[in-house]
Amino acid sequence: MKYYGTTDKGKVRKNNQDSYVIASNGADDVFAIVADGIGGNSGGDIASRLAVSHFSKAFSETDGFSDARAVREWISRHVTIANTLIYEYGSQHPSLKGMGTTLCGAMITGFGTFIVNIGDSRAYTWSYYGRMAQVTMDHTLVNDMLMHGELTPEEAKTFPRRNVLTNALGVWETVRSDIDLHQEKMDGLLLCSDGLHGYVSEDRIREIVLNRDMDPALRARRLMRSALDAGGYDNVTVILIELEREPE
Repeated sequence: MKYYGTTDKGKVRKNNQDSYVIASNGADDVFAIVADGIGGNSGGDIASRLAVSHFSKAFSETDGFSDARAVREWISRHVTIANTLIYEYGSQHPSLKGMGTTLCGAMITGFGTFIVNIGDSRAYTWSYYGRMAQVTMDHTLVNDMLMHGELTPEEAKTFPRRNVLTNALGVWETVRSDIDLHQEKMDGLLLCSDGLHGYVSEDRIREIVLNRDMDPALRARRLMRSALDAGGYDNVTVILIELEREPE
C-alpha cells in the first residue's frame, strides 16, 4: 500500500482549518482521515485537530479487530467520544461555541474498507480501468434539496447557500455518521476536503488520480496544484491511497 497526504491553506484564507492523519494499528490496518473545521476565532482549527488527534491516538492503540461488526462498533463509539470532546470544549470556551468539523475517513482492514462520513468532505474509490466513484453523501442543505427535487443540478452549482452543512462533528450534543463497508475490488481511494472537490471538476480529478505514470505523492500534489490554480479559495486537503492489487 502506498499513500500520501497534503494540506494547504489556499490563497485566500488566513489560516488552515483542515487537518488530516494517516494512522496504523497493531494489525497493520490503516485509518486515513480528512477533517475540515468550521467556526470563527480559530474554532475550526481546534475542532479538526481535536478530531484527528483523538482518532489517531485511539486507533494506533488498538491491536486490530475480530470482525466487521467490531470495526463498526469501534468507529461508532469513537465518533460519539470525539463529538462530545469537541462539543464540551466549545461549551467551555464561549468564543468558540458552535465550532465543529467535518470528518471523512477510510479504515482499511482485512474485512474490507470502512468509510465513515460526517459533513461534506468526500471519499472516492477508483480503479485503473477507468472507474472513479464518490462513495460518501454530502451532509449539506443543497444536497438535501437536490434529493427532494427542490433544486436541479444546474441550480445547485450557483445556489447561494450551497456550503451550509446539515451535519458536523462537535456542533451539537449528538451527531449522526454514515459508516459503510466496501468489499468491492478497487485500486485505491481519494479523500479530500471541499477545497478540492468544490473547485476542481470531477473529470480533472479523475484524470489525475488514474494517471499510472505518477506515484501517489505526485498525483496528490498535482491535485493540490489544480485546486490552487482554480483560485485556492478554500483550505485544501488531499489523501491519495494506492492499494496493492494487480490491475485487471
